[in-house]
Amino acid sequence: MTKKTLADLRKEIDTLDDRLLELLNERASRVIEVGRLKAGSKSDFHVPSREREIYERLQGQNSGPFPNEAVKSVFREIISASLALEAPMKVAFFGPKATFTHMATMQHFGLSAELVPQKSIPAVFEEVEKGRALYGVVPVENSTEGMVSHTLDMFMDSELKINAEILHEIHHYLLSRTGRIEDIKKVCSHQQPIAQCRNWLAENLPNVPVVDVASTAVAAR
Repeated sequence: MTKKTLADLRKEIDTLDDRLLELLNERASRVIEVGRLKAGSKSDFHVPSREREIYERLQGQNSGPFPNEAVKSVFREIISASLALEAPMKVAFFGPKATFTHMATMQHFGLSAELVPQKSIPAVFEEVEKGRALYGVVPVENSTEGMVSHTLDMFMDSELKINAEILHEIHHYLLSRTGRIEDIKKVCSHQQPIAQCRNWLAENLPNVPVVDVASTAVAAR
């Protein structure tokens, strides 16, 4: 059997990529047809249960070596782009951009959704309640600090329901201009990460004032 060269393998990969692109466009055509049918019957254009079924079915059928988690990531973007063909999906989230909530929103809805940052948790609820956004993403619980009480209070007063849960791993970093901890004069962050890091702050910066600001992104800026 003739051993394949690097050029041969690359040519085969190009051929597979061409087939994938052809299939993606064929899938997109079907999605557009589905969108027309939904519009005619006034059905919801986004059905989260259907999306979960797709992930579960494909991951269950995956025999590798393509990693299972990557299957979900790839198809999340395919589904996100497909939904954008049916109708623009606007998602409000507790911002600003580059916060953990923003990252969780991208993780769940993909990059083709229209992600709109809001200045507060009540503003996220308002966007969804008034129909300006289809979904809203807000922090609910942290494994070390427990429930986010402000969010729970909003659910008590709102007709909105929880549709899905997004699990997102949190890492906090201490940023400074010099990189030397002895130069730090004050620490700025959101109240939630301040609480999550209180033991570290007490041990390493016991005499440095801590200032509560609107978000970790604002603090970094």
